[in-house]
Amino acid sequence: MRRQRRRPLHLAAVFLAFALVIAACSGGGGGGGTGSSGTAIKDGGTLSYAADQEPTGFNYNTSKDNGTSVLNVTINMFPPVFRLHPDYSVQLNKELMDSAEQTSTDPQTIVYKIKQEAVWSDGTPVSADDFVYVWKNLNGSIKGNDVAATTGYDQIQSVKGSGNGKTVTVVFAEPFSDWKSLFYGLLPAHYMAKVPGGWNTGLDKHPEKIPVNGPYHVSAWQQGQSLTLARNDSYYGPKAHLDSLVFRFLPESTTQPAALQNNEVDLIYPQPQLDQVQQVKALPDVTSEINFGLSFEHFDFNFKTPGLDDIAVRKAIATGLNIQLLVDRTVKQFSDKAQPLGNRIWLTGQPQYQDHFGQYGKGDTAGATKLLEDAGYTKGADGIYAKDGSKLSLTQGELFQSQMKDIGIQIKISNVDSTKFFGEWLPNGNFDIANFAWVGTPFAISGSRDLYKTGGGGNYGSYASKKVDDLFTQANGETDEAKSAELGNQIDQQLTEDMATIPLYNKPTFIAWRSTFGGIRDNATNEGPFYAANTWGQKAA
Repeated sequence: MRRQRRRPLHLAAVFLAFALVIAACSGGGGGGGTGSSGTAIKDGGTLSYAADQEPTGFNYNTSKDNGTSVLNVTINMFPPVFRLHPDYSVQLNKELMDSAEQTSTDPQTIVYKIKQEAVWSDGTPVSADDFVYVWKNLNGSIKGNDVAATTGYDQIQSVKGSGNGKTVTVVFAEPFSDWKSLFYGLLPAHYMAKVPGGWNTGLDKHPEKIPVNGPYHVSAWQQGQSLTLARNDSYYGPKAHLDSLVFRFLPESTTQPAALQNNEVDLIYPQPQLDQVQQVKALPDVTSEINFGLSFEHFDFNFKTPGLDDIAVRKAIATGLNIQLLVDRTVKQFSDKAQPLGNRIWLTGQPQYQDHFGQYGKGDTAGATKLLEDAGYTKGADGIYAKDGSKLSLTQGELFQSQMKDIGIQIKISNVDSTKFFGEWLPNGNFDIANFAWVGTPFAISGSRDLYKTGGGGNYGSYASKKVDDLFTQANGETDEAKSAELGNQIDQQLTEDMATIPLYNKPTFIAWRSTFGGIRDNATNEGPFYAANTWGQKAA
């Protein structure tokens, strides 16, 4: 994916060595109606979902709970002010808000208008107090607060309410281009003020007691077995069609197709594996989709590794690598839409996307060896290049190993389980070349910054560029979206010039559901398919 610990961004995927195992990590209406796909829907009934992870809690804005297993539940308890749609557009949540507009650029000022009818499920109005509560807990000013990220909130000078709390005025001390990413799920300030544990742990237990302002609330939680969301009948927007959604915890994704076949669950959203996809597609009365979203595989270089600190070596690797072959042997077996990726900031399918990597990744062995020889490397009797007595010997995976051997670079395979890889190897820089995925959102500038800026938390390879740092600062403070997007492309051009990392391809998502249900569709942003769960329902006869 893409951005670790950024609010909407999570580190996903495993060290895959190019096996065919791809890891990830609006409304209806009472009385029946039409789902988001145009299907006639009736009210009532239950849909069961095969969840591969259990929620760790219910405060998505903490680092502890900043994961997909939590968001799939809380997206319908605490819907965001701005929603991320399947086409990657960012749209105001018009069920919650009347408007949200930038009224000044100096200082940058945003005025939010909350719908008068918007209330928490206990009858308390959704108000400026809820905005203030989120801001104060995410701006980094409270010592000991567990926060997923302070980005954007730490640039706000003030958050003030007016108009009986239904108008919120936010003034920034420093401009923030991705201001629409903020307030991604309000919390009930009146409840949080009194619940034991407060911000950090107050939402860990008894979720059925938590007031919600979305279409569903937690009605039951049997830890280790299932969690049930029931329709929030006091929701001020269009009511959900289904009576309930049941999350059944099936941690082994390999069991999910069988659970779907045996009517144990009605919906699965597993990490795509070729044999499982084929198994599901053979099931009668099951609808499925393969899509590509804002998650991408890449190679991270460790700039502290001898050899990789030489730009000639990094560019030789990028030149000799055949990315199309990698695509053909992995993700293209899921879908013909798969293609090499040419940008690290804006991804395929986003309107801001430009290919800055097309000259690389063509399997140009002659070009790669010329780069090495021009930089003073000589090939030994074993076919491996060396310089000053040091061989170009690095660690990575099998298909990459074969391709690099052709250009005279030795690759040693070193696979490790994901817990150790993400928990120890990456943070400690214990790698030469790492292959994993970043998962992101349309808020690419603020989301990417920590991956590439000097000393950034996700910059595991210790890449450093003052030019890139300065461009991120400029882009992050640019309130004109078009100018900010162009700066993002300038950043990626410099990342390619420095060969900071190698982008490979967008990763697929796979969703399948029982055909008796309608209104279901994938959303390959981090919001996932549950972003529109209130439109799901059983098909009308």
